[in-house]
Amino acid sequence: MPGPGRKTKATNKTTNESGSSANEIPNTQLDSFIGDIDNAEGWSPIVDILCQYFELPDISTRSGLKKVHANFESIYRRLDKAYTKNASNERVMGGIVGIYAKLSVDSLLRNKLFQKGFLERLFPLLDIPSCRHLALRALTTVTHHGGIEIRMKIAKSYLLLLRLLQDFPDDPKTVELSIVVLSHSLISTISDEGIKIDAHLGESLDLRDIVGIVTETLHKPAPSRVLVDHSVQLLASSTLHCKVPPTTVKFLVAGLRSNDWIFRCTCLGGLVRLHRNESEPDQRSLDPMKLMDCVSRPVPSHLNDILQAYGFQRSETLLTVKTAGEFQKAMMNSVSTHDLYTLGIALAGFILRTEFSISEGTFQTKNPENGRMETMDLGLPFTMWSDALPHCATAIRVKGLPATVDMADMLDMKFYIMRQRIPDAVKIAKTALKRNPDFAYAYYVLTLASDPVVGLRAAKKGIKCRNITPFVRFQMMQRAVEQAGEMGICILQESASTGDKKWEEGIAFLTSALEDSKTYISEAPPDNRHMKNVLYWNILLRITVEEEISADLREVQGSIRKLKIADDFSDWIGIPPPKTNLRLTQQTVVRLFPEATKEWGEFIGNSLAIMSQPTLSTEKVEDDLAAWLDDVHIEGKPDDHCHEPATFSSSRVELYRCSWCGNPSAILRKCGGCSKARYCDAGCQTSHWKDSHKKSCVKKNEE
Repeated sequence: MPGPGRKTKATNKTTNESGSSANEIPNTQLDSFIGDIDNAEGWSPIVDILCQYFELPDISTRSGLKKVHANFESIYRRLDKAYTKNASNERVMGGIVGIYAKLSVDSLLRNKLFQKGFLERLFPLLDIPSCRHLALRALTTVTHHGGIEIRMKIAKSYLLLLRLLQDFPDDPKTVELSIVVLSHSLISTISDEGIKIDAHLGESLDLRDIVGIVTETLHKPAPSRVLVDHSVQLLASSTLHCKVPPTTVKFLVAGLRSNDWIFRCTCLGGLVRLHRNESEPDQRSLDPMKLMDCVSRPVPSHLNDILQAYGFQRSETLLTVKTAGEFQKAMMNSVSTHDLYTLGIALAGFILRTEFSISEGTFQTKNPENGRMETMDLGLPFTMWSDALPHCATAIRVKGLPATVDMADMLDMKFYIMRQRIPDAVKIAKTALKRNPDFAYAYYVLTLASDPVVGLRAAKKGIKCRNITPFVRFQMMQRAVEQAGEMGICILQESASTGDKKWEEGIAFLTSALEDSKTYISEAPPDNRHMKNVLYWNILLRITVEEEISADLREVQGSIRKLKIADDFSDWIGIPPPKTNLRLTQQTVVRLFPEATKEWGEFIGNSLAIMSQPTLSTEKVEDDLAAWLDDVHIEGKPDDHCHEPATFSSSRVELYRCSWCGNPSAILRKCGGCSKARYCDAGCQTSHWKDSHKKSCVKKNEE
């Protein structure tokens, strides 16, 4: 059937001095259309009749909306006058609200309508049985296309929508549409942007009650795809802003095993936010006194066996203690020699050995008169030990030996890191890598950059450097796990639009993080202080990514045991594991997974079938209006408000991974020879060519 407004051409309007249209149609003429409206079956024909009566252009197109822009005041005045005059005619009121909803697809028209009081016309229809679905459908369209301020205004009426959920629990359409509106409006309200606009609005919402009611609807038989998609987004977004009910947490935990990858990572994102407000910061420093005290006591027998098997000389604790002693000796020697060049070479070696290589301190002596410790002037250009780094770097550069240029840069970068001046350290690292692309420590410094894309790429490239110490390698590996994990979650949650394949890149990020975590766990010192963090990611990602996970988590018990050992090492050196956000998330998932599987396992097992459902109802009489509201030819295609099920074949992961360094990305360049290998940039391509690709590429071309 032709769309509403497509049977007639727009009539040019002229406006007289009083502001009214010269050829405005008298509303009395609407009476002649009432009979047609009363006899129409469904809302779409009603809207069609009204569009013809008001001589509206085709408001499904950009050109039609432009014509409405040109005559907005006249068109709105006629529509509003008809609405007011026919306040007792539900069909006329509903049809006019449907027209308003369609116009709201255009942001400028939407703002004008809201200024005119569109919501005041729309909300009363929710209490009229024959108009309820129409009004909710209009709200879904408005909130889907609406700006954040309009969504926040609608969020203020959340109690009305909750009442509909509670009063009509057996009306699937009312339940579905109410949740869609709640999801659209509330997520905007509690977003960072929404909080900036009005923090008090989000605080005024009874979000826990909302979350509980929405979760309960998911227990009902055969929930629709639209309901599930919007429910999980709302539940996952709410975890940062309220203490969600236990059943909701279990739903998110069980959701980690959904067949739909976007569903999985939406749940993982919600779980990661769950404990953010109660979590503790991670360990940033090491108390040398506690460390010395710990090594002066016998190592617990089970930890001693582990260190013996790994190799005491390679353990982080021993390397840190040994380096601390050598650092003290080097500083003492500098007092007598004043040889900053030799001191700088020694310090550069320490930096490549362990994280806490440069201790902070100063040369002090006791004042015999008052007994206080005072800083000594020993003729050196520094008093604080860390201040020696830039002076030593200068001494190395003065020597002018090519082999020591990287060492000088390393000292400057370490100094800036200790002073929390990361951008200055990154600037040096970028310059140094232009001179020496195999400078591992410079890549490590780039991993500290605020841009995770830059940091992850640097970590993956740095790990491949030929001249790299175990400490620097493992530092970059743990950074790669963290950055790839976080980016993967973000990409998958932001890639829910139909046809958007960027989520495949997100899976490549998670796969990369999981692979690096496995390598780190098997090769890094068992007493490494980052071992706990990597195991948190490892456990969460294995539960989320791996194909088969049992309800009792037997597949990840090895990682759980290793985490207990990592905790024991932390307790041994006097630093109990802090309750970081990731630690609490991991503990919640492991603790609740069996119960979550029992309560929500069947639902999650059917999630792919649910997400594969068509999004538009086949009930022709009423939902033809839904099709009309979604039929907008502005962006080139209709939008059904849902994402396609994100199922994935593991073989596609390699399409998003650099063939040399393994960095995940969607903008890799193909090898011009074989078109199979993919690279971050020319540097990775050159390195792979020299290492191994030359033979395979030539062979491929010969075939």
